[in-house]
Amino acid sequence: MDDQEPSKLENIVKVTILLWSAILLTLSYIEPPDGKKIVDFDPTFIASIFSASTASLGLSIKGKNNNKPKDVIVDNKDNKAGIK
Repeated sequence: MDDQEPSKLENIVKVTILLWSAILLTLSYIEPPDGKKIVDFDPTFIASIFSASTASLGLSIKGKNNNKPKDVIVDNKDNKAGIK
C-alpha cells in the first residue's frame, strides 16, 4: 500500500482542532479582575486533545528545564574527611 500524503481538508481539520483546544486552554487560565473565570472546567481533557493535535501535525512540545542542576564531579583522592 502506498503512503498517501494528507489532504488539505485533513490538515485544515487538524489545525482547526489545534486552534480550538489552544483557545480553550488559554481561556481556562485567564481570570479577569472581577474574579469570575471566562470558562470554568478541568483543562486536562482539552490539554490531551491539544497534545494529540500537535503530535498529529508532527510537532513536539517539550518543556525546557534550565533549572536542572548540573552534575558535579568530586575528586576525593586527597580528602581526609572521616579518616582517622
